[in-house]
Parts: sequence; structure tokens; C-alpha cells
Amino acid sequence: MPRIRQLSPALINQIAAGEVIERPASVVKELVENAIDAGAQHIHIDIKEAGSKLIRVRDDGSGIHAEDLALAFSTHATSKIRSFEDLERVLTLGFRGEALPSIASVSKTTLSSRHHQAEHGAKIAPHLSMDIGAVAHPVGTTIEVRDLFYNTPARKKFLKSERTERQHIMQLLARIALSQQNIRLTLHDSGKKIADYGGSTPAERLNSVLGDEFLQQAVAINNQKSSMRLHGWVGLPTYHSNNSDKQFFFVNGRMVRDKITVHAIKQAYQDMLYHGRQPIFVLYLDIDPELVDVNAHPQKYEVRFREAALTHDFIFSTLHHSLRAVRPQHISIIPAAQEETKPSSPATPPPPSMRPQSLAWQKSSDYHQDSPRPSRPSLQETKSYYQWASPKTAAQIETPPQEEAGDYPLGFALGQIHGIFIVAENRQGLVIVDMHAAHERIIYEKFKAQLRQKRQGNAQKLLVPQTLVINPMQEDLLAEHTQWLSALGYQWRIEGGELLIDSVPELLKKADNAAILADVLNELAEYPHSRAIERLQDQILSTMSCHRAIRAHHKLSLSEMNQVLRDIENTPAAGQCNHGRPTWTQLSEEQLGALFMRGQ
Repeated sequence: MPRIRQLSPALINQIAAGEVIERPASVVKELVENAIDAGAQHIHIDIKEAGSKLIRVRDDGSGIHAEDLALAFSTHATSKIRSFEDLERVLTLGFRGEALPSIASVSKTTLSSRHHQAEHGAKIAPHLSMDIGAVAHPVGTTIEVRDLFYNTPARKKFLKSERTERQHIMQLLARIALSQQNIRLTLHDSGKKIADYGGSTPAERLNSVLGDEFLQQAVAINNQKSSMRLHGWVGLPTYHSNNSDKQFFFVNGRMVRDKITVHAIKQAYQDMLYHGRQPIFVLYLDIDPELVDVNAHPQKYEVRFREAALTHDFIFSTLHHSLRAVRPQHISIIPAAQEETKPSSPATPPPPSMRPQSLAWQKSSDYHQDSPRPSRPSLQETKSYYQWASPKTAAQIETPPQEEAGDYPLGFALGQIHGIFIVAENRQGLVIVDMHAAHERIIYEKFKAQLRQKRQGNAQKLLVPQTLVINPMQEDLLAEHTQWLSALGYQWRIEGGELLIDSVPELLKKADNAAILADVLNELAEYPHSRAIERLQDQILSTMSCHRAIRAHHKLSLSEMNQVLRDIENTPAAGQCNHGRPTWTQLSEEQLGALFMRGQ
């Protein structure tokens, strides 16, 4: 083996740069975060050739003392921490003192700055010399990074196309724009402005990053517990993406990609999101700095929570309850323009055949399959119904007999289409309901409520046990969760390091239960606070609900249709079925008019 030798400072910095500086976007990130820590209100970024030729970042922050310019390019020199206690409670985005020396080791870097107490600016170019010269410069700092990776050609070969590298920079600025809503960020490429995030309200900043549709399809989140606060917006389960590029999570203002937070959020969307789709969210977690370690990753994208289980449960429970609390009346619908009318005598309430009534439920919680074909209401009944259900001012609305006061967000049924869809009229326009999907969710939520009380499922004994090789850790997990797994219908014994499954949940008797339990145990091993067993329980109940929900081409009376509408309004997460498909949609009066080119 060769002799051990001390590496040169230049080589040390280049090795460090390999961890911190991956691509031009990494340089932009480090320089913009430094500007934010300096108190900048306007940060201007110029790039050429997607940053490989030039990256220039100008800010109006507090600036750097002239005598500190050379020190800024020394390894582990920083103004942000002084002691281990400071590191434990760090709130600045940068703190290691690695960025500038790492960047300077793989580029031609020039730094010009003027401290807010200085009469003039100072300049240094480490690739030429460490001499400091005077320069005319406004209060703030300008850093130019030219010819990135010019002295490490192997690194430069790993860069993607200009379009891809530019996209990485734009995505980075979008994340920073969401985390620093009081700072203006502008980006120019070869003199052309390609992004401008001005100082604005949170809603305007969200619109500039995610578009105005996001707020219309999002639920506001704001919950606090002990030393943690979670706030922001999460998209409805029916508003989703095919990738994760619209997921933004910030911890104390720092953008992170942490497996604990991602797992908690995905579990909150469990049984509400369509398979293979990704939720859209912008969330901010404010937490005591002592409870989170931001020094766990070279680029600080990953963090470690000191109370991981507590943090996971707080995020999950906040989102889970918020999403399940969404009802049709909470969903943003642009209402039709309504003219105020003078109060008049109360309209006639709907006839009995058009009022929502309790559906006839069998023991299986299904609608009667032998229901008579609904008769068409008389002309007088229809007229009375439309007089009562048409839009009115608050003064005109009278509580109909046998009904609680208040509006019905999904309105009242008009009829069925091919025995598949329920068509209803509400104040906004037309509502179309997928009958089977909606009933499936209604039954599913009823089953979950019943199981919480009963806590015991039907079991199917196997003639030949299914087997699974397990390790001692998995044995411990089985022992820890025996009560829950047994309640679902699982019975087993362990012989010679093998799990012999003797009975399984009745609805999963044809499934590969060894593989199912292996997945559950693996998830519990990686995430001890996981809801893997509850998710398995939900899978069983979802199968039951799908089998027992009303089928296509089944005729319902108007009263039964109206009861479906009322049940949707009062069922958690009723906007989508157990598989994540939407259960109903709204067509406003304007949308209906547009179909027929009215007003054009």
C-alpha cells in the first residue's frame, strides 16, 4: 500500500465540490441561499448556456466586509455559527462555509461586495489572486461564476443538455420562491427574462408557480401541536399529477426531500388517490430547530427528526383529517351569476317523491335489487320541485318539512342516465354522479366505522398453510402486532424460522398472503410508525364495498337517488371512490352555456 499523505487544499476543495456542486443549479442554490441569509429583498440571477458559461447572482443584502472577502473562500469559514449550540439551533440556510471554496475550486469565480457600513465596495478573484481591490458597487453582493468545471472535464461530461440544466435552475427558483415569499427573484438567460417572482401575497406566489387552478383544487392546512406547526395547501385527491415535481415541503423555510415526511403524506392520501398518481402539495413545517438535524446531507435536502414517529404522526393526522373533512360544500365551484330578487312568499317544498328518503338497505348494505322502476313525477310535482329547488336569496329559503335547515350542495336528482349516472340540479348548475363509485365510498366508510367497533374480521382456514421465511426482527414485529393481524383473520405459527399461515381474511383467501405479510413486515421494519396493517384492513373493506355497491343499470327511484346525494354530502372523502376515481362532477351554468355558445 502507498504511503499516507496529506491532500492539498485545492484537491480537498475539489472533493468537497463533488458533494456540494453537481450541476449549475447547485451553484445557483448555494449563492441564492447566501443572499437570503444576508437579508436580500431582491435577488437577480443571470446565466449563459444554462449556467455552464456564466452564473451571476446579484443581491441587495447587507454585504460582506472587505477584510472578510479572502476568508470567505477559506474552507469552513462562516459568519452564521460560532459554537455547537448554534449548530443545534441553526435557522440560516447555509452554515458550513463550504459553498464558496467548493465553487471557486471548479470555476473562475469573482466576488464583489459592499458592506452596508462601507463607503465603497471591494472585489476578489481567487482564480487569479487573493488580492483585494476597491470597486464601485452598491450595498450588497455580486458573485460571478464562469466556465463551470473548466478544470474538471470529467465532471463537465456529466452535464445534460442546456434545456435540461436550465429546467433544473427554474425548478430550483420555483422552490425558493415558495419558501421565501417576501423576496423578489428574477432570472435572465443570455439577457432574456425567463422567470420573475415578485414580492406578492402567498396566493399570487402560488399562482406564479403552480397556476391558478391549484388554489381552486386545494385544501388549506393549518394545525399546531406542541412545538410543531404545519400549514400550507394540499391538492384534493381528484387533483393529482403523474410525477412528483409539484410536491413542495419546507422545514423551517428549507426545502427538503425526506422519506419520513413523504411517507406520512402518501399515507394520508391512502384509499383516496388514483393508483400510480402523485399528490400535489405545498406544505410548511415550522419546528423547534433543536428537534431537527439539518446537517445530515451535503446539499441539506435531507433532514433527521429527533422525534421521527411524533413528526410522522403529526403530519399524517393533520392531512388525513383535513382531506377526510372535505365535503361537496367545501369544494370550490365558481357559482353562476345570480341576481338578487325581492323576498316573496315561500315556495312550495318538493313533493314526497322528490324529497330524499332513507334507502331500503339489505343486510349487505346494498340497495334492494327488486326496487320497482321509478314512476315519472306528475307535472304539478315537477313544477313544485323546481319552484323549491331553484336558486334563492337567504331570505327566501324555507326549511322543507322533515329536513334540516340549510342548503344541499349536490342539489336534487332529476333522473338517471343508462342506470349508471345520477343527474342532479343544484344552485351552481348540473351535477353528474357515478352511482357505483359513490355508493362504494359510502359503504366503505360505513364498514370502517363498524369494524372500529367490532374489531374482528371473518377468517378462512387453509387446508395447506402458506409459508414465509422470516428473520428474528420480523418475528418480533409479528408478536408486536399480533392483535391487529388476528383481528383481520390471520392465524399463524412459527417453526424453524418459517412462518406457517394457517388462516387468512376470508376476502383474501385467493391472494398471495405470504407476499402480503412480507410487504407489511418490510414496511413496519423501515417505518415503525407505519399504518401498514390499517392499510391492509382498508384493502379488505374496499373489496367488500366494491362487491356490495349498487351495480350499473340498476334503476333507482328519485327518493333513492336523493338519498345517495345526501349520503355523499355526509361521507368523508366522498369526492372519490376507494380506488381514487372521482364520484361526481359539477358543470356550472356558465360551462353549460359555453357548450351551446350562449352569450357569444
